[in-house]
Amino acid sequence: MSMPSTAARIVKLFLCGDVMTGRGIDQILPHASAPDLYEPYVSSACEYVELAERAHGRIGKLAR
Repeated sequence: MSMPSTAARIVKLFLCGDVMTGRGIDQILPHASAPDLYEPYVSSACEYVELAERAHGRIGKLAR
């Protein structure tokens, strides 16, 4: 059995997920981006942090 060519050994990996989770995480970082969201459910990414805090307790901002 021969070895596959270099091109045949290349693996392409596509990762995707819920972007809004990332927007909430961003809000607890020291230099967060603007929390404005344009979706029918919430208008601020800070609301995602509030939901997480209601479920799991205080998160607060991360120190630099």
